[in-house]
Amino acid sequence: AYVQAEAAIRKILAAGALPITIGGDHGIPIPIFRALDREGPITLVQLDAHLDWRDNVNGVKEGYSSTIRRASEMAHIKDIFQVGVRGQGSARTEEVEAARAYGANIITTNEWQDIGTAALLKRIPDGGRYYLTIDADGLDPAVMPAVEGPQPGGISYRQTIELIQGLVGKGRLVGMDIVEIAPARDVNDITSMTAGHIILNVIGAAVRAGYFK
Repeated sequence: AYVQAEAAIRKILAAGALPITIGGDHGIPIPIFRALDREGPITLVQLDAHLDWRDNVNGVKEGYSSTIRRASEMAHIKDIFQVGVRGQGSARTEEVEAARAYGANIITTNEWQDIGTAALLKRIPDGGRYYLTIDADGLDPAVMPAVEGPQPGGISYRQTIELIQGLVGKGRLVGMDIVEIAPARDVNDITSMTAGHIILNVIGAAVRAGYFK
């Protein structure tokens, strides 16, 4: 399935389109990252409650907890920004140390709330080629309740849209995904509607920026 996913993304990129992917678990972006090997250097922006730097989980090296570790091993992935991190179980000591050794920029939810989105965006280099991966649990359960590991105190819908608009405005968004949605856990379709509106905002921002002229 990962081989097929990588091939599909390569076709989308070859057509000059913007790949937007809906998951599934957070392992899904791994083949997408591989397909971006001609788009680099990539600045990877991850909105997530967790670091996802596990080397493996029960011997599985390309699962949902190892996404950013695998990305860090790809030559075309350069800067990594991990935003919205919070809560117990976000990472073990080894994973935090590995992320810091790589040079990952870890910005917790509390720090983002304190400094604001404009200040966060200033930390991300201008003129980059950005890929945005959104784990639904990065947002607050009030707007994204349908996740396996809800963590209170998350990122708001407004902050998420500001992040998207900021990335599109300061460089080129080369792709994005929303993953880790568990539909059976949804409440009044809030999660699905929020995800749909996030995607709509990505498309709108890309059109306004002239991506498809």
